[in-house]
Amino acid sequence: MKLYQPDYYDKFQCTASACPMTCCMQWRIAVDDETLFHWQEDWKKHVKEVEEGHIIRLNKNGMCPFLNEEKLCKIVLSHGEQVISHTCQTFPREEHRYNDRIERCLTPGCPAVLDLMWEQDDFHILEKEIKEKKTQTQKICGQKVKETSQNEEICELNLVLFEIRNWFLEIVNDKQLPLNTALEICFLIALDLYELEQKGVLEKEFLHYKNITDLQKIREAIGANDQMTEDRLEEYNLLFLDISEIYRKQNIYADFLVPLAKEAEDLDCQKTECWNKFLPKLAQWKQHLRKLFAEEMSSAVITPGTEQVQDILVKLEWMAMEYAVLLQVLFLHGYKGEITYEKLRESVCVIFRMMGYADDDIWEYMENCFDQVIWPWEYYALLV
Repeated sequence: MKLYQPDYYDKFQCTASACPMTCCMQWRIAVDDETLFHWQEDWKKHVKEVEEGHIIRLNKNGMCPFLNEEKLCKIVLSHGEQVISHTCQTFPREEHRYNDRIERCLTPGCPAVLDLMWEQDDFHILEKEIKEKKTQTQKICGQKVKETSQNEEICELNLVLFEIRNWFLEIVNDKQLPLNTALEICFLIALDLYELEQKGVLEKEFLHYKNITDLQKIREAIGANDQMTEDRLEEYNLLFLDISEIYRKQNIYADFLVPLAKEAEDLDCQKTECWNKFLPKLAQWKQHLRKLFAEEMSSAVITPGTEQVQDILVKLEWMAMEYAVLLQVLFLHGYKGEITYEKLRESVCVIFRMMGYADDDIWEYMENCFDQVIWPWEYYALLV
């Protein structure tokens, strides 16, 4: 069995009470059925049932009711970490099991993850051979339960999909390519591979296709595509307002989102010269953004729900939306002021928490909001 994870994965440590944006606030904190079954009755009073299962009922200020004044979990302090839900035990770690591998990642909705990732010179995945551990049991509240509260299904995926993803990661990591160009190249390649898949020859033709593909020629054909236009600025603005609307209505991340939404609603998208003044402020964070989207390419393009190249295309589209919304948020912050490291980190955390949709939800959004799930090239190029 092979294990794949970012080279900084094992260095992660939760900063707990020192965290500038605790994961115990303003979003859905899931409680799995096994954990809930063993919880004390007075704990269960703070849990509510929703369509997807059970979540913790947050306080009026949007905080988890189990946090103390130091932003530490009262359940962990009194009973130990093994008693809290699978989500709380593992976040921001994710692990996906496939037929021949385990892939791990750290989600960028956590400030400590971003600090760790951005300390690295580049984004790299480590590969090593491991032996699987047998499931153990331990006592929680006097009863025996499995070591982990969630047994993840082992998924069998077409191995060529991993090869495609790894190729795309190489492209995004290539510092000779501007990030937006790298994303565009990946999308164009994926469109070609989608055609091969529809013809039933993807596995047979992939290596040949990769070997004859000239990335430099694709780059020259695309061009720089880095000028802000009225259409692009308007689309960025509309995407930000649309994605953030439900959060603003529910008063989630309101201190962050509401002032930006006011700026967006008042923005004159014909005045694209503001963007030109903003670009020098963004330049210092280009490598941070590259590492961020390299991580996304590594962790989000292939998930247990990925069955075909079409799924990869949809993930690339969602990544383009993340890119557009993030740039718009940074623009709204930065065209009148400066973009500090803290502001960049906060923006990434909020956006990736807002847009951390499950695969089915991404598909539903695409089907409901666009004429076709697979975008025409022109729209993808408009976003990135």
